[in-house]
Amino acid sequence: LSQFMANPSHLHLSAAKRVLRYVKSTLDVGLKFVGGSGRRLVGYSDADWAGDLETRRSTSGYVFQFCGGTVSWSSKRQSVVATSTTESEYIAMDHASKELVWLRRLLEDIGAKQTGPTVLYVDSMTAMALARNPKFHSRTKHIDVRYHSVREKIANDEMMLMHVPSVEMLADVLTKGLARPQFQYLCGKIGIVPV
Repeated sequence: LSQFMANPSHLHLSAAKRVLRYVKSTLDVGLKFVGGSGRRLVGYSDADWAGDLETRRSTSGYVFQFCGGTVSWSSKRQSVVATSTTESEYIAMDHASKELVWLRRLLEDIGAKQTGPTVLYVDSMTAMALARNPKFHSRTKHIDVRYHSVREKIANDEMMLMHVPSVEMLADVLTKGLARPQFQYLCGKIGIVPV
């Protein structure tokens, strides 16, 4: 809503009231760090292709968990207009991969060095294929070179891509509107629970 502060309409006021009603109804909800048996960092990356109706830009989202608890998350509108779902997912993977590298370095600094690549779950098979196969490049030249850093992170064993079904994609709560049961299910998996 903040992007419309300069020229708000009645529609934006209605949306702001809806946000306030949501906040009021979730005052007893918080992020619970449960902890787990493993000391592995895992990530989830997703995008909502052309979800912004004004600019047709996509939204990138990621969630990172360590020891079973969510430690980092982001939802951000992409800086360019993606011309395909593959491109929007690939841009989201690049956004997540930067956080992945930062988190790996932080964990190393505090004595929890990650050995082997960190798994990044993605629900787009075509974006995964693009990241793994440089021969796809001739058909995807429109994707900016800066996003090919994803390939380097895979080649350097910092990151490994794995497919996750869309119904298990934790980052979905950050990129698109979901039906209440799915939203509540994913929030529970992230650790957003009544406190």
